[in-house]
Amino acid sequence: MTGSLALFEARRLLRSPVLWGAAVLALAAAVAGGSAWLPDMTMVTIGSVTASTIVGAAIMISANLAAGRDRRHGLPETLGALPGRAVTRTRAVVLAAPAVGALVAAVMIAAHLGYVWATGPVAGRIDVYEALGGVALAMLAAGVGAALARWTPWLVMPPLLICLLAFAVAVNPRGEYAGGFLPLVMNHSLEWGPRPSRQHLAYLVAVGVVLAAAALLRHGLRPVRAVALLAALAVAVPAGMAATASARSGTKLPAQVCRTYEGVSYCVYPDYVAWIPVWGRALHPVLSAVPERVRARIPVVRQRVPTLRALSEVEGPATWTVWSTDPAQHQALLLGEVAGTLTGLNTAGCHAGRAQAMVALYLVGRAGPLLDAPPPEAWEGRGDRYVVEVPMGANGSLAVPGQLHGSRYGAAEVGYARRLLERPDAAERVRAHWDALTAPGTTIEQALPLLGLREEFPVKEVPCP
Repeated sequence: MTGSLALFEARRLLRSPVLWGAAVLALAAAVAGGSAWLPDMTMVTIGSVTASTIVGAAIMISANLAAGRDRRHGLPETLGALPGRAVTRTRAVVLAAPAVGALVAAVMIAAHLGYVWATGPVAGRIDVYEALGGVALAMLAAGVGAALARWTPWLVMPPLLICLLAFAVAVNPRGEYAGGFLPLVMNHSLEWGPRPSRQHLAYLVAVGVVLAAAALLRHGLRPVRAVALLAALAVAVPAGMAATASARSGTKLPAQVCRTYEGVSYCVYPDYVAWIPVWGRALHPVLSAVPERVRARIPVVRQRVPTLRALSEVEGPATWTVWSTDPAQHQALLLGEVAGTLTGLNTAGCHAGRAQAMVALYLVGRAGPLLDAPPPEAWEGRGDRYVVEVPMGANGSLAVPGQLHGSRYGAAEVGYARRLLERPDAAERVRAHWDALTAPGTTIEQALPLLGLREEFPVKEVPCP
């Protein structure tokens, strides 16, 4: 009888628009959440599992309603005349609901990973154990729903527990505080080392068994139920402790590999080689506007992990283990660093009124959006308005005043760079007069005739240290 009733419950759940609607919503959330970044499959997998919690919430509520239906609206008396006992109905739910929840979550996670892999270019690697953790999380949620239905009479308990778990995950996104015992850890960074995904998967599966046994124990203590509960606890506690101990233990970063793309050398971590063409295509408009001999000035472009130290000690052109698809963010940083290097600007300094800054901004504008000059208070360090505010994943953000990575300039340099971008012969003029335009002593007024521009924007002083 248990098998037939479990099949009935499974078919009923599979026909539920709630579960499949949750799967569609989770898939949409996962796709939208990753659309702002180049796909790193390590983080994409974590994002898929995070979104799959929507499916977990749906199966928790559905299992709770299924396991508790015989306790509502006079059904206990009605069902009392039937040969099937309450324990049989509970057993059917704890068999069917986790299986259906796992199936729906697996479909959603596989669909998202397949979509991202097909749209590329992908970096990182898919962690199969991490993905299976999302499936196990749905099974665990179904067990929670069934156990709550048998031990508490209140329908509000599943939504309340969902809110409490969401709060626990939100306030501990890096898993710094007993993260192995959380249903998931949303953040990760390369320097933290490998995710303890195997241990966490074992923990989730074991807790799922604990909850299923707990739901059945409501109908009395039996040897099989007690042994299953104790055995699952014996696995869950050490697995959670092992996952907590392994999280953020740190590891030696892998050696970088170097590749040349259109004459520029890029040194990156092995799993990120696929992103090199993205950076190369971004730099192509800049390189095509400078003399061939000048391109040799570009140092090796190195990929960095956005740690707090790296964010404060950036030297030379850099790419990162996170990369925004918004050209006004990471790409703007890279373009500014390369343009400043080509024109001979220092990483930081006062270059207002110099032709160097104008030419560097022109090069930036050839490859991406040319943003307005920062307000004076940005240079003075008294304001919070910055031209480039770049998110760096789990490690905060990098705020840089201006597009030349700290080189100080004003509205005149931006205005003349934009006028230069409007001229069809601008690249030829820049190449022809490169040495004069990039000489440290050349002012904007001296450069205008060489570029075919007229005086239009007053050169204003920029606060300099």
